[in-house]
Amino acid sequence: MLQNIYLNLPSPIQNMSLSIFGAKLYRERFAGSIPTEYAGKIALLDEFSEQDFIAQTSRLRALIIHCKEYVPFYQPYLRNVNPATLSAADLGNILPVISKADVLANSSQFTSTHPEIQNRLKTANTSGSSGTPLSIKYTDESRRINYRIYNSALNQFGCHYRSKSTTFAGRILYRQPKRNPDRYDFFNRTQYISSYFISDESINYYVDALNRWQPEFIDTYPSAIVELIKLARDRGLKFTFTPKVVLTSSENLSSDARHLIESTLNTTVLDHYGCTEMAINAFSTGNGYYANPRFSVLELQHSFDNHYEVITSGLLNFGMPLLRYKIGDMVSRGSSTSDYVFSSVDGRLDDIIVTPEGKKIGRMDPAFKGVEGIASAQIIQESLNKIIVLVVLDSKEASRFDSTLLASNIKERTSQAIDVEIEYVKEIVKGANGKFKSVVSKINKK
Repeated sequence: MLQNIYLNLPSPIQNMSLSIFGAKLYRERFAGSIPTEYAGKIALLDEFSEQDFIAQTSRLRALIIHCKEYVPFYQPYLRNVNPATLSAADLGNILPVISKADVLANSSQFTSTHPEIQNRLKTANTSGSSGTPLSIKYTDESRRINYRIYNSALNQFGCHYRSKSTTFAGRILYRQPKRNPDRYDFFNRTQYISSYFISDESINYYVDALNRWQPEFIDTYPSAIVELIKLARDRGLKFTFTPKVVLTSSENLSSDARHLIESTLNTTVLDHYGCTEMAINAFSTGNGYYANPRFSVLELQHSFDNHYEVITSGLLNFGMPLLRYKIGDMVSRGSSTSDYVFSSVDGRLDDIIVTPEGKKIGRMDPAFKGVEGIASAQIIQESLNKIIVLVVLDSKEASRFDSTLLASNIKERTSQAIDVEIEYVKEIVKGANGKFKSVVSKINKK
């Protein structure tokens, strides 16, 4: 209802609405106190100090005290536990691993009954990209901490939340962009651009809007800015600004995408791995992901080869604590032996390729190395023996595309027993949440 009213407003009134809403969000996200564990400078891109783990223990013990008294699901497990002597290493001996299915089936059991908290809980909904959307209850305090993390990340590049910025939004901001694909929250100095309408017909207007605004940082899905950069390049359009940082999130970021963004805009890409559940926060500038232990207790459970399943105990949210939560994502380990540093985020379990021989294959972007002429592509595993690759050709480099090489690369990385079909399409449809999935598995959904 409100969305329809907004979409029917003239663009100046839409800007006014976004600015009023932005001021409200700013107060909700930043007004109020921050627990001592999250005050001061927070390291986000380095090996972590003893102080980080001391702060983790302090916050964990406070959360366990709260769960023992006010969160029904955990009470039977914590009845004989002394929180004052508890450490992160003890969680595996006390609590079971929980999944999204457990939370869906028993959401009230995970919600705090503390009267002051219960009466002031907010609700956030996950995108449902895994097929199981959740309604997450959270406290104002947890949101303030979460945005403290976001602001700390920007601070490391000389920016802050209200620096002049552009957000590529995975939502409908207008019925049609026409010549004006931008809307504005002037309170927070944020330019909003809908990722849904980026096309060859509209690219001139998108680039013009960005060049007029000159953002200090950009917040975007990787697929949105990569699509924009490739279309601009094909048209010979230039960007006349250099953002201090491009913050990417919500999709896997390939090394090729990182290189394209950084080389085109002469900037640094900061990739963020997080979730609506506020169960993990990790950042990478290309040399591994760092997840500060102040925000969660992490356990990387070996799955196959160098791939590990993420089990996390989020420390931010006392409203709906999720402890030893199997988030459904896979990561790869590098040389570090710490559970708080990993080399890559490989995606969701249901987006892993499974071969007829039973092998599981994580990141698939290496299969595209050396293959030219592609604007975008999506790998779809239809069955154990069949993969379809949707390919959008680059209009200027289409003749350089070698379908045999791509199919061979995929078979080499997966299995010679898998039939690989190349299907040419004009565009690849994004999910309802605006996200792009580079690998889609259907074998567990039939």
